Amino acid sequence: MSLRIIPNNQQESSVTTTKFGEAAEHAPGLQDILRTQEGPLNISSKLNNRHPLESRITTWEKTQEETKLEMYRRVFGAGEPIKRTMELNIVEATDFKPSVLGGSDSMHKDILLGKDTSVDWEDVYPGGFESGNNVKDFHTEMEKKMGI
Repeated sequence: MSLRIIPNNQQESSVTTTKFGEAAEHAPGLQDILRTQEGPLNISSKLNNRHPLESRITTWEKTQEETKLEMYRRVFGAGEPIKRTMELNIVEATDFKPSVLGGSDSMHKDILLGKDTSVDWEDVYPGGFESGNNVKDFHTEMEKKMGI
């Protein structure tokens, strides 16, 4: 594992016809569009009009998190990244997430990822412009969850 700060360039330079779907059983060079019940794939739509930085931007946060976990492993040993990954999985698996504490993006997840001191667009407009931002208080949500 390396301490890579910037993600790899994953821009497609060549492509096969089965890269974006399952291969047919008796014709491995073609996609099996009858079994997957998807229409024919336009491969040029997957390759053309893509900026070279697009693939790096989509994997930016994942690469940063992997680098942090690798640094923790080198400094503190294998237990630290395992513990952090387990804690993150526990927080993501929790079914009750009050909107007062951030709704779907939990405050606990922000703390574990080190984003608790930054302000992002989603922090200011949690539901976007469409939702109207009608946040209920914690007690109303708890009563709804418990059926009171």
